[in-house]
Formats: sequence, structure tokens, C-alpha cells
Amino acid sequence: MGGYFGIVLMATTGAVLLGLERLWPASRTQRGEWVNNSAAFLLILLAQVLLGAFWATSETRLVNGLGGGLVDLRGLPWLAGAAIYLIAMDLGEYAFHRAQHAFPWLWALHSLHHSDRGLNVTTTQRHFWLDPAIKSVSIWLAVALLFKVSQPMLTFYVVVSLYNFVSHANLRLGFGPVSWLWNSPQYHRLHHSTDETHYNANFAALLPIFDVVTGAYHRPRPGEFPATGLEDRAVGPLEVMVWPIRGVFRRGKASLESQPIG
Repeated sequence: MGGYFGIVLMATTGAVLLGLERLWPASRTQRGEWVNNSAAFLLILLAQVLLGAFWATSETRLVNGLGGGLVDLRGLPWLAGAAIYLIAMDLGEYAFHRAQHAFPWLWALHSLHHSDRGLNVTTTQRHFWLDPAIKSVSIWLAVALLFKVSQPMLTFYVVVSLYNFVSHANLRLGFGPVSWLWNSPQYHRLHHSTDETHYNANFAALLPIFDVVTGAYHRPRPGEFPATGLEDRAVGPLEVMVWPIRGVFRRGKASLESQPIG
């Protein structure tokens, strides 16, 4: 899938979900930081341009082309191969997400994603610009070394992954007793919750079965749509650019403001 086509597909998905959020919101009072989310997304796109071939699907094609891929999924029926690849990638996403919450240096980056005080579809791309690059040399590289896949299988995974926009959307939508089967906006909202009873739960990107297996599964109660975010104060686009070390600049500014004039 070409980069431009992928961006158009993301924009179209986002536009549709923005309309649905206005009709059926989980929260009418919390406001997402759309400017900061847009700034984060633009920085990610810039990093993608700079990395070129060493990015996600391009990296997979490169690694497979150089002989990588211990298991060749191309000999299987297309849907079976695509399903195996999706499960493997989602397991990688899950492991990486758990690491982001377990290791302080990764949390320093990932906390930007959780800091949005109004979870909505634009929060999907609110990541520090280094996050996707780290995924590219960990998850994507590992799965590319394990599996040799066809372009249609890669495209299938990328299209299904657009569902992440749905799971982050400010929508009053949950799957009730089958919430363990597939992620939903309600299920993932609990992961972003400010309520301590929801901490360290519901890490799944697409398949909550990984939460069930690891004991991190928290089934949403009917009508449970908690507030989200980390900080009470708003942050600016410049802080998004230097998120892990923003405290240095914040303390410096506070020090200057506290000094007497003259």
C-alpha cells in the first residue's frame, strides 16, 4: 500500500469517525487536544519520510526480499496466511505496549499518548515521533524475520489496523459479554481511564484475548465510560516535540518567572 494512499485512507476513516463522535459521544464534556494531536501526527509523518525504506511495510518487503522470513506464509490459502500474520503482529503490538507501561524510558515517550484529556479519534496518532521508529526496529523487524508474506497480506493487516481509529474514538460503543473477542471504544477507554481501578488493564490493540491470558482483562460494565487523561493542565505543540524532556524546559521557565525583575 502506497504511503499517500494510506494517508488518504486514514484521513477518510478519521473524518467519518469525527462525524459519528458528534452524534453518539461517550463524553460530551471532555475536549480532546486536536492541535497537539495533529502536531504529533505531522512529526510522525516527517519521521516516516526521513526513514524511508526502514519503515513498517517497506521494511517488511525489504527484509523478506533479502531472504528474511523463516516461515513462508505465501504457500497457505490467502486468508489463513493473512490471519496468522495479523495475530503475530497484534501479539507484537501487545508485548510492546506492555513494555511501554513497564519500562520508565518507554513510558516517558508513551505518556504523550495517554495525556490527552479527551480521548477521541485524533488521539490515535498522538504518539511521540520516536515511538513508531522504535516499533519499526522491534515488532516489524521481528515479525519480518519470522514470516515471509505477500503484499496482499501486508495490505490486509494495514487496512484492519485502521480499526485503531475506532477503538480510540469518543463513541458510546461496547461489545458487552463478548468484549474479550475484539477491541471496542469502551474497552480501550478503560485503558486510558483516570480511575485507578482501571490502571494496567486492557492493553490490547485488536485482540483482547491477550489481556485475558495475561490477567490484564477488565470487562467494561454497562454504561461505564470514564474520564481520560493524565494531567489537569493543557500542553502546547512545542511540548509535544520534546515530550520526554519537557520537564527540563518547564522547570527552566518556572525558574525565570520566579526571578525578580530589575
